[in-house]
Amino acid sequence: MRFHPDKCKVLSVTSKISDTLSLLSVLPFYNSVYSMGGISLEYVDQEKDLGVIVTSNLDWKDQCSKVLSKANQKLGMARRNCYFVQDVNRRRVLYLTLVRSLFEHCSVIWRPVTKSQINKMEGLQKRTIKWILHEEYMSYSPSTYIQKCRQLKIMPIEDRFDFLDLIFFFKIVKQHIPVILPSYLQPYQGHSRLRNSHMDSLCFVSSISPRASSNAFAKNFFYRTHTKWNHIPLDIREIESITNFKSKLSTYMWGKIIPVDSDSELDYSIEINA
Repeated sequence: MRFHPDKCKVLSVTSKISDTLSLLSVLPFYNSVYSMGGISLEYVDQEKDLGVIVTSNLDWKDQCSKVLSKANQKLGMARRNCYFVQDVNRRRVLYLTLVRSLFEHCSVIWRPVTKSQINKMEGLQKRTIKWILHEEYMSYSPSTYIQKCRQLKIMPIEDRFDFLDLIFFFKIVKQHIPVILPSYLQPYQGHSRLRNSHMDSLCFVSSISPRASSNAFAKNFFYRTHTKWNHIPLDIREIESITNFKSKLSTYMWGKIIPVDSDSELDYSIEINA
């Protein structure tokens, strides 16, 4: 396959500067000229790759804004064009297929990590749930919103992101996909500076510690997910089948989101493949 030079760009990833293109003449590595077929390639400070906007400093605000905007458009389209759909289950399927699938595309890479970004996406899902249940003129408190999520078997957005992170981490640990853990993550060997009362042989410890919770390293996929992985019950982490793991993890996470009464246990299997 031959690449088209006009469709190829040069993107230098660094956290040292905020305005990449304004300093092209200053930084040595920007003075390099990359070419293809005798045609010089253009430097950019962001580029879309497989539907994800990658920036020079790996800041995902633009990606989050783009996804949220598109999700709002899709929701508006569904409400306008599918006004005749009154069945709750069909409306639920419309939302999961047309709207929330946008949030889940490559979310392990770009998922929002700030409360403001998550709240905006959570707000869109809250409006959608009101539409699904024909309760658009009602006001939901935070606890009511969670109850409605439970009723429809739709995880809150932040928990869904955690669920997808853990599924991907499981596939890496169990070698279901050709991705390896970074060298700074190692299986727990019985010695760590962390409080290790909950640690076992299927836990992972990091040889690198971020300076603060706001540090960019603390928000990257592997570091943020390994801590969540360590707190999953051992019997779930020991599972080898991806299908069984999804089922058990979904039940466990719903139990954390909202406790289920022993005499009214719900089936959350629909959410797993949604």
